[in-house]
Formats: sequence, C-alpha cells, structure tokens
Amino acid sequence: MFRRLAFLITLILVVGACTTGAAEPPSTVSAAGGSTAPGSSPPGSSASVTDTTTPAASTTTTQAMPPVTPPDLSGLEELSVEVQKQLEDLIVTVQEVRGLPFLTPPNITVVTDAELEARVRKSIEEEAEDFPADDALYKLLGLLDQEADLEMLLQDLYGAQVAGFYDGETGEIVVPARQDGLTLLQQGTILHELVHALVDQHFGFDADFRAMVDEERLDEATAYQALIEGDATLAEVMWVQSLSQQELGRFVAEALEVDNSSLDAVPQFIADSLLFPYDTGLLFVQDLFTTGDWNAINDAYSTFPGLPGSSEQVITPADYQRDLPLVVELPTITINGYDLERTSVWGEGGFRIMIDQVLGESKGAKAADGWGGDSYYQWFDGENAAFLLVYKGDTARDLEELRSTLLEYALAAVPDEDFVWVDEEDGVLYFIAADETSVGELIRSAVGLS
Repeated sequence: MFRRLAFLITLILVVGACTTGAAEPPSTVSAAGGSTAPGSSPPGSSASVTDTTTPAASTTTTQAMPPVTPPDLSGLEELSVEVQKQLEDLIVTVQEVRGLPFLTPPNITVVTDAELEARVRKSIEEEAEDFPADDALYKLLGLLDQEADLEMLLQDLYGAQVAGFYDGETGEIVVPARQDGLTLLQQGTILHELVHALVDQHFGFDADFRAMVDEERLDEATAYQALIEGDATLAEVMWVQSLSQQELGRFVAEALEVDNSSLDAVPQFIADSLLFPYDTGLLFVQDLFTTGDWNAINDAYSTFPGLPGSSEQVITPADYQRDLPLVVELPTITINGYDLERTSVWGEGGFRIMIDQVLGESKGAKAADGWGGDSYYQWFDGENAAFLLVYKGDTARDLEELRSTLLEYALAAVPDEDFVWVDEEDGVLYFIAADETSVGELIRSAVGLS
C-alpha cells in the first residue's frame, strides 16, 4: 500500500543498477533496518543504503514460463482505450517478470481519489479499538509526544500516501480512476499490486499473514510482510530496469515530485515501520533471488509460516531458517484495574526502531544485533499504560549491550514522572515501564527483582 513512500529509497538502487543492463537484478545493498513497530503499529524500520557489487543473475526463473493468462477487463469499459491498453500490458508483463501465470484474471476495481481515500480511512477505523492502548504505550516509552493523537496521525498519513492497494480479503486491486493515461509511476504502483494478487493466488499469503496478526505473532507477521512486499518491490524494480533512458528520466522526475509532507509529520518510529517491509524486505528477497531465482522466493511463502520467523531473519538474511527465536517465558501477572491488551514478541526490529528514534541508528543496530528472543506484556486501564518485556540475548555480551543501551534510552525517553526499570537476573533481561509507580513496583515484585 505504501509504494510511493518506499520507492524514493529503492529508486536510488534502480538508477545505479540500470547502468549494468536490464537483464540483471539491482545491486545488493546493506541495511541497518528494523522490524515490528512496538505494539501493533505497522511493522518496519529504516535502512542505510550502500551500493555494492552483486553477481549478475537472470530476471526470470530457471523453469519454463507457463502461458500467461490473457487480460480480462470486463466491467472496466468506462476507462479510456489508452488506460485499458496499459492495464492489459501490465497484466501480461507482471506474469512474465514474476514467472507465474494468473490462475484467474485479476480483479481490478477502479475508484475515484476520494473513494480510495475513504476506503483507506475505513480500514484504519476498523482497527480503532487498539489505538488508545498503543497511544498510551508509545507516550510512556517516549516515542510519541504527549499532545499527539496516534489515530489522527495514521489517518492523515495513510489517506495522503496510499496510491493503490491489494485487498486480500476481497481479491481486489483497488486503483484510482485515470482517463488521460497512467503515468509511469502509476503503472509501477499497479504492477506492484498485481504482483500481490498473482502471488496470493498461488501461495495464499494473505490468509497466513492475517492469522499471524490475529494470533498476535507480530514479529513473525513483520518478517512475513517483508517477504510479501520485498517480492513485489523486486518485480517492480526489474520492470523499471526495462524502461528506456527517456522513460526512466520521466519516472525519476515523477517520483521526486511525490509529496512526503505527511510522512515528515509523523514520528520516526512510524515512518521506519512503514518502510521496513519495502526496503529491508527488498534486501532479504534479493538475497533469496541470488540463491535460487524466483523459485527460492516461492518456497519462502510456505517455509516462513512454519519456522517460526522473526524480523531478525529478514534484517540478517544469513539467519533465515537458521537462527530461530529462543522461547522466553513470561510470569503470570494480574494488575487490578488493568486489561492485558497484548502478549507478543518485540523482536530485533522493534528494539531497533525504538532505540533509533531516541539514541540514533548506530546504537540501535549494535544493541539489538544479538537478539535471541523475547516476550512482552502490554496493559491498559483506559488511561494509563504498563509494560513488561523479558529478553534473552544470543550471548551474555549481547544481553549486557542491550541492558546498558536500554538504561540510556530510559533516562532519555521515559517521562520523569513515570516508572521505568531495567535489570538482569540469571541471564534474563527485564524492561519495565508504567505510568503509575505503584503498578511498576507491582510488576517488578512479581518478576522477583529486588
């Protein structure tokens, strides 16, 4: 959904990669990215981009491409002939680039700009019951200003930035109506969403992703979303590489004119969360592509849901299927007057996002790099938040690095009037924060910290 945001980053890669020829994938880059946004905010993190050299690889699978499914634009006769022809070409192109045929013709729904924004805002409103608890938690952790309204920030951001989206529940590709022809950037957006529809037909990723979210397996969901968005972004990058130099210039000019003021208005951790599936996800998918073309990416759709996955495995592709999360048990704690809003995993990406905003990316990457596993509780009483996170590092040194960084973070970010506690006991790190001191003390006592 957030193509216009992220493509300004991947654009840098595309321009450099096009000099090597359209038959090669873009250069591999390095990321200092993150993952699941703290709590239930959209997952993601920022990446530092460095152009490096990658061996040339084919942009198609090693298997013979099955016959493409002919485009069927029945019901879209109100569109101009030019737009219909562009959509037909894109439907054929996406099958050729991705190496898969549509099992059934894609369902394209054309709406006005106002209708598109209304659909996006409605999807945000459907999640509104979670916003008060997350708003309170982010303010407790110093990630959100006390005067800010999380729901309004997301409404404004999503309403302004979404250029089209794939609805996995209905199977629709929702795009704004255009009668004068689709610009190159608009074509790229539609191609990206067509990839989602195509891949979902073959591998059913939408159902797996929704199950992860519904079961509060949020760090796994973050990793899986990075696969989904990285896949579509790689296909889009390959399409851009096929453009002529003149077309590429127009594409770049249009991309640079995108208004990102709504993104600039949100805290860094939200922006990082939105971008992670695209930028760091692209790097992860590129790594898979170099090992086995599209076949390796296809295999990941069935492999990832059963690992379990983690944001760590996306941030460091060498960890994929190897460095599985440690199981971290939480004590049973009941807080009178508070509801347990969520029990989940913060993840390496969650730590990076949190620390990056307050202490900077260099500290976030170093402190979170040795992530072994964690679990957390999030409580809410309608006004106040309470939080307990229990963490294990890969090594004792990793645990100590995060402990000292969280102490520095707590001093810099958590409001002075709130409770915060960071301590290690028997190789386990505890991070406690609460708006009410008595509640923080209760949690500390419950976990056996003196």
